[in-house]
Amino acid sequence: MGGTPTPGVDSTPGDELSGAAMAPSGWSDLPMDLLLSILQRLELPQALAFAAVCTSWCSAATAAGIPRSHKPWLVSWTNFLEQREFQVKSDMNWVPGEATCKFRHLLEIDKVYNVNIPKGCFVACCGASHGWLLLVNDLSNLVLFNPFNSYMIPLPPITDFECVRAVYDGKGNLEHYLFARNIVYPTNYLGTWFYQKAVLSSRPSNGGDYTVMIIHGDGNWLSFVRAGESKWQTASKLDRSKSDRYIDCACHNGRFYSVTLHGTVYKWDLNAPDGPTKEVIVEYYSHSTPVLTRHLVSTPWGDLWQVRVIFTSAKSRYPDNVKFKIRKVDLEGCRNVSMKDLGDHAIFIGLNHSACLPTENLPGVEPQFIYFSAPWMSHTIHLFGGIRDWGGVRAYDPKTRTFKHVFPCRAASSLTILYPSEVWITPNM
Repeated sequence: MGGTPTPGVDSTPGDELSGAAMAPSGWSDLPMDLLLSILQRLELPQALAFAAVCTSWCSAATAAGIPRSHKPWLVSWTNFLEQREFQVKSDMNWVPGEATCKFRHLLEIDKVYNVNIPKGCFVACCGASHGWLLLVNDLSNLVLFNPFNSYMIPLPPITDFECVRAVYDGKGNLEHYLFARNIVYPTNYLGTWFYQKAVLSSRPSNGGDYTVMIIHGDGNWLSFVRAGESKWQTASKLDRSKSDRYIDCACHNGRFYSVTLHGTVYKWDLNAPDGPTKEVIVEYYSHSTPVLTRHLVSTPWGDLWQVRVIFTSAKSRYPDNVKFKIRKVDLEGCRNVSMKDLGDHAIFIGLNHSACLPTENLPGVEPQFIYFSAPWMSHTIHLFGGIRDWGGVRAYDPKTRTFKHVFPCRAASSLTILYPSEVWITPNM
């Protein structure tokens, strides 16, 4: 948008305006009908950016039905996964192209906005933090992508990890990858399952100082990279013979934490002089009911919570065979937290960097609810036969202990259990 618009007034000597200084008008003074006309021509990311410019433009966006940017959206790529599954089952050569993700909002659950991701930049998603998606491209490398302004930041390659080796043809072209020395994977397929979760420490704007932490391999690797670095660093590798694995990680009060499937919580110092170090905050403890997954949630009042998603037996009093339990994480161990301790807040967990958000300005969001989109859960696939209805995005009501759909969804398949197909994201512009 080039210069500054001025009123279209023809003034001549003798006019009543002669000698009076005309107050210059700016972009915020454009008439409402013109702003609405502009909005009709914008896609969702541009419309959200439009609304963030000034008060009058925000009012126009509200009048046009554009939800406010600071509220959680659901990004879905179910159609993309189904297309890929169909091509693989049909023995077709799957070639990733431009991907279209669907954005939905709790204010208008039946309205769908399409957001296009550039060709070659999406074969999978493994996280969302601070308004950015963490995507896997067609070389199985990670990229940071902001769907609201289309900015993209490439991260170091998958070949940094000792378990992955690139194989080239006689002309020096990348042919495929070797995983664990001898398993051959196409370059555009290894990354679809290799990364289970990725989170950002902060918003990567204007060359900001951020760190990316990832859970990868078979969930037994934890690695990280800082802004400006060209190589992944390994923080930890678990012994697979002990059947435990990393299940979630989060940045809380400037430090990274991780939790394993068995319940051990670690606090990480990635800047230690001799390399990354970890401190055990919560030791593994036994439990009588199987845990589907765990999430670490940083609250606005400074607590770190662990949310457990627990599978219950068919004879349980819980209608959906699933219940949620919350514990506060601190050096004195874990103590149970009542859902009432959420007050007027709700929790959003899944593949995203978990969030605890006030509901006062979130119409349609119920306080003390947990909004859940399934993360990577292949490690507990054996339990899903006992869950009567699974798939899609759910809201957990602690009063009725029910787990209900909050968005239109299709029947679950083995694909949607093994591979996440939705993630929560809150724009940060």
